Amino acid sequence: MPPVAIHTVLGPLPLLRGLFRWSLAILFAVGAWHLYLWSPLPGLVAIGITPVLAIFFFFRGLNLVSRTLPYWKTRRLIHKLGMHPTWWDTGAGYLLIDERQGSWIINGSAGMIVDIKRLHGYSDWQMHRLDLYAADTAEPTASYGFGSAEELHEAAEVFQNAYASRGRGGLSAAFTDLREKEDKLSKV
Repeated sequence: MPPVAIHTVLGPLPLLRGLFRWSLAILFAVGAWHLYLWSPLPGLVAIGITPVLAIFFFFRGLNLVSRTLPYWKTRRLIHKLGMHPTWWDTGAGYLLIDERQGSWIINGSAGMIVDIKRLHGYSDWQMHRLDLYAADTAEPTASYGFGSAEELHEAAEVFQNAYASRGRGGLSAAFTDLREKEDKLSKV
């Protein structure tokens, strides 16, 4: 697999995308006011909708702006490690794996695949999270969220395959699915 450009993997700078969302909120508010001056009835409708849209654009922009620091940390680590990702996910942050080099990066934290002691996946109706433990501690070394349980299992499988290809044997992975327990509790 040929090397992939970093901007292709990480996508555009989230700070600029977040500021663009904020500017849309401002633009819509100013536009609604000018529409009201030109035609009062449609302008009142636009002014009525403006708070909902402004709140949406503000919080969506805030979400993107908050991803800027992990973006830059991840980008810096990619260059520092000379990483050429072979597998990645950028849905809820930045998870990159270089199976050839044997390294991983999660939101600005990096490590070697052979240093991972165990993986633990959690699924409930609100999130699906994979925890990497590089030491025998209660706190994970790094965590990453996924959009579905299938994506979580796929990432764990990629980690396990990369670990096994290094001649280290098998990497233990445990999964806790709280969705069934929550369904049972909701039926009681």
